[in-house]
Order: sequence, then C-alpha cells, then structure tokens
Amino acid sequence: LRVISHHNVNNTAGFLRGLPFIVYQVERSTAYMEHEKLKRLSPLLTQAISFQLMTSGFSGNRTYLVTTSSSEKLVLKLSNLKTYSNFKRKASIQQKLKDRGLLCSEVMEIGMNKELNCTYRIFTFIEGENARAAIHLLTNKEQYEIGRRAGEALSFMHTCPAPSHVTSWYERVMAKHERYVHAYRSSGVTFAQDQFVLDFIKSHADAVKARPNQFQHDDFHLGNIIIQEGEYAGVIDFDQSDWGDPVHDFYKLSLFSRENSIPFSAGQLDHYVSTQTTDDFWQLFSIYTAMSCFSSIVWTLSYDSEHVKDMVNRVERMLVDHDYFHQLKPAWYSNWHHS
Repeated sequence: LRVISHHNVNNTAGFLRGLPFIVYQVERSTAYMEHEKLKRLSPLLTQAISFQLMTSGFSGNRTYLVTTSSSEKLVLKLSNLKTYSNFKRKASIQQKLKDRGLLCSEVMEIGMNKELNCTYRIFTFIEGENARAAIHLLTNKEQYEIGRRAGEALSFMHTCPAPSHVTSWYERVMAKHERYVHAYRSSGVTFAQDQFVLDFIKSHADAVKARPNQFQHDDFHLGNIIIQEGEYAGVIDFDQSDWGDPVHDFYKLSLFSRENSIPFSAGQLDHYVSTQTTDDFWQLFSIYTAMSCFSSIVWTLSYDSEHVKDMVNRVERMLVDHDYFHQLKPAWYSNWHHS
C-alpha cells in the first residue's frame, strides 16, 4: 500500500494534520475490498493473503502473484470477458504440452466473472528469475546451455500439429504482412533501405508456401523464460500462441534475445538447427526477420509509442546483422562460432 500524500502538514487545523493518515486509510480500504473480490473468483484463491501486481502488460491485462496462507504461490491473470473462448483454447493446448513434459506453468483454472467483468486464469508459479533480468550474471557457457535447453523446449512445442480447420500458414502470414506494410507506410516512420527489405521478402516468399501448420509460442524470448540456479526452469506466457511455421518463432530472438545474450541466442539456434531436416532454415529465418522489421514498428506505434525510436534502432541493427539480407545467417551468430 502506498500513501498518496507525503506532505508534512503543519496547519493548526486538525483535519489537515490528519490528512495523510486519512488518505492512507482510504487507499488501504480500497485495496482490501479489491483483494476480497479477487479472492471470490475461485476456491483456489480463498486462502490468499496477498495479491502482488506483477505487470499490467501492453494489452491492458493484469497479472498478480498470489501468495496463500500455506505459502503456495499462484499466478492470476485477468483479461477482458471477450477473451474467454480464445484463452480457454490456448490453456487447453498449454496443459496438454505440460502433461507431455514441457517445463511450463500448469493451468489450474479458467473462468469468467461478471462482478469484475473479466476472464480469469490461474496458473502454478515457476520458481526462479526472469532470464532477461538475470542471464547476464551467468557465464557464457551457462548462458549457452540455457539457450540449448530453450531450443529443445521450442522443438518440443513445435511437434504439436494444428487442427485441420486452420487455414494455410502462407495465406495468413502474407495477409498479415501486407496489413503491417500498409500501416507502416501510413505511419510516417521509416528505416534505412526499407524498400530493399520489401523486395527481399517478395522475391523469397515462395519459400513460405509449403511450410507446415504447427504450434507456435509466438512470444518466445528471454523475457518469457525462467531460470533457477543457473539453469533453464521453464517458459511462461502462452497468450500470443498460434499455429504456423515453427521457424517464425525465432524472429523475437533477432529482435530481443540477441541484444541480451548472444551465447543464449546461439545456443537456442544450435540445438534447434541440429534437429531440423529442412535445408532452408536460414532463408526462412531471414524472411521472418525481414517481415518483423515492419510489424515491430507498427506494434510499437500502437502499444508503446514512447519507444518507437528504440524499435527503429533494433530494426536497423538487425539489418546490419544480416548485411541488409545479403547474408542469411546473422553476423553475431557467425562471429560467436568463429570466436
């Protein structure tokens, strides 16, 4: 709980001298009432003694770390009522992967609540630290091994095939790309040699046509990986999961993970590539990295507009990594193996 007013009120009027305490009590009462409502969401939460807000996220969803009277920790996610059907399907797939041995949270309950006008989901908590915040404390060898374990987990997730009713990956990814390009051109934001990147995608798009529809985590990066005592402990946040080409799951490695840990990123790629039978992995990797140049800028404009310049810098760094897609393997990956 926080005190809204920290002013030292010296006015002789008693009600003014007591104002900070009154405001504190009002806020404390409001928080108590909110937590009581959260406890009524599920029998799993009735013994909760604290709800710690972890993040509000860019989507407006709220995530709480819940501690119960028996010291059990749970993760509570709240989202719009309209998300129920979508998240129920995703929770079912996540639990199936968990049951098959994937290191991830267990889905304990999902439901709707009219009082709070929300969809709620309850997960087990994976003990450890967020890899994005903690991986720099480890040796290069430890970072690389965690990357290999992450690549192994990704390979495992990608064994899950899409339902037969899901439309072709090529149709969906190209339609989405065209929408992002249109939004990019309308935004006024640009990056160097953007037309060259568009020409690269267009000239290599046929490589995407025959790609399979498999499970995609679709948000796989260090920020969604947990490490414990220097080892890989699991993956979290399946909210963006989808169906499509497994190689597409690597574009956030180029955008984010690579800037936090090259050893981790190299390890993730090394394990994954060693298990693949396709000869065009690096071409596909480059195509999806090129597509992300446009989608990432449009996404940032919509959800995190204060950091558009940072995202443009990331995009231009990716272009340099690939020598503006004259080379398919990024320079940082090749340099890691030559060092």
